[in-house]
Amino acid sequence: MTPQVMSGSIFGLGVLSSVLTGFGKYSSGQQQQAAYDYNAQITLETMRDQVEANQQKTSSLIGRQASSYAASGVDIASGSPLLVMAATAARGARQGEQIREQGEDQAALQRYYGKIAAYSGTMGGIGSFLSGITQASTGYYNATSNPKPSVQSGGGNIPTGGDWD
Repeated sequence: MTPQVMSGSIFGLGVLSSVLTGFGKYSSGQQQQAAYDYNAQITLETMRDQVEANQQKTSSLIGRQASSYAASGVDIASGSPLLVMAATAARGARQGEQIREQGEDQAALQRYYGKIAAYSGTMGGIGSFLSGITQASTGYYNATSNPKPSVQSGGGNIPTGGDWD
């Protein structure tokens, strides 16, 4: 097999290797993005459950307050008892909103990390592909360019001194 054919084969394998490496990095980035997106979805579901639990806790607290006032014979439809229950409801709503904001912020951050991972995988894949192509091309060029004649010793009349005649 000639050096040119051997170099062509090695070039082809180098290109194939760089394509597979590049695709692997791209695929890895896509899988990381999918994992981050999944985590974001789980975060949103958890947040919704926490908001619902907060609403139930607040409703239960307001119900206990109303029962306690009614058992004491206090009118719960007006005055201080009504204001206390309204304040409890407002506090519960604020807590629910804080839970919602934190969950949405965390989910948005997870999706952002996923986009970064996908971009990084894409750029890494392109970089690996181009690096592999460059290495394969350089190797092929070096093997197929005009080879330099080798100097062999022991033959011919090569002057070694200052006398060139």
